[in-house]
Amino acid sequence: MNIHWAIPDLQEEDKQAAIDVLQSNWLSMGPVVKKFEESLSEYLNIKYAVATNNGTSSLDIALKCLDIKQGDEVILPALTYIATGNAVLYNNGTPIFVDIDDTLNIDPLKIEEKITDKTKAIINIDFGGNVCDYTSLEKISNTYDIPLVVDGAHSLGSVFKDKKCCSHGLINTTSFHAAKILTTIEGGMIFTDNIEIYDKSIQIRNQGESTKYIHNYLGNNYRMTDLIAAIGLNQVQRLDNTIQIQRKKAEFYKEHLQNVKFPKSLPNTVNCYLFFPILTDKRDQLYSHLQKEGIETRITFPLPLYDQPIFKNYKMDRCPNTEKISQTILSLPIYTKISSKEQEYIVRKINDFLK
Repeated sequence: MNIHWAIPDLQEEDKQAAIDVLQSNWLSMGPVVKKFEESLSEYLNIKYAVATNNGTSSLDIALKCLDIKQGDEVILPALTYIATGNAVLYNNGTPIFVDIDDTLNIDPLKIEEKITDKTKAIINIDFGGNVCDYTSLEKISNTYDIPLVVDGAHSLGSVFKDKKCCSHGLINTTSFHAAKILTTIEGGMIFTDNIEIYDKSIQIRNQGESTKYIHNYLGNNYRMTDLIAAIGLNQVQRLDNTIQIQRKKAEFYKEHLQNVKFPKSLPNTVNCYLFFPILTDKRDQLYSHLQKEGIETRITFPLPLYDQPIFKNYKMDRCPNTEKISQTILSLPIYTKISSKEQEYIVRKINDFLK
């Protein structure tokens, strides 16, 4: 058996939508991008959405909107994908890493001790779709008047206390990479209720242009095309159903896996389960065993971000929880197209190995 870690949930209507754009002769950013933005803005109940060519671009724009510059500090979790930290470096900021708690998300109790007069933003992620404590994060943001930036690459479809994730921060971003629950193969988006952030975002996305050939900001070509927006547009309408399917796949794992631990989930939250992480002291052996059995898994992530070579010039405090998790975490295959037979096979191979 050969089981992939992720397979995009592309249906015939998504493919036909892309064909329709190809036949329209308008392939670059245009009316379909606008419809895609409006559709997700409505889904999240947030005023403004700005589509981009990928999630990393969205993060870069978010920090540019906050005028992050040399000497500014940006607080972020020590356990995250490299793009979260890269966005800080793109803007010449200084990353300040904070340890995680049992949800695998940034620990709100450890943020305040990292705040200085140089702190200009706090970034969080909802690890694998598992939701952060937004009550605490927003309280810290408001108390210290420090903007909260949500890297929602994992959490489109997750919910915190009846409010959908990607709508909590001053600026929210997400990704539509091929492994995401809603995918345009590549792509991203920015969400905000702030008109100034929105206006600046749409300019930075398009070379900093305010009117044709007049450029107010140092921007880039971060535009999404109609071709890829078309692939994602129909997926918005079925996103809640997709999350229900994803959650059923996760519940199967939870009910049947033995001798592993799962991250803690907060009450009154809905996890979209972009990842399904398990924790085991035999992680490396299990990873190799599953690979031999035709099961693709991912170590998400093998290093605290501060141990990545590109951050070697930054003096960092160690984060013991992050270091422990990075040595024990393994993410299993989870996607709408994975079959019951495939999940049963995965569970059997794990349980037999860890007996």
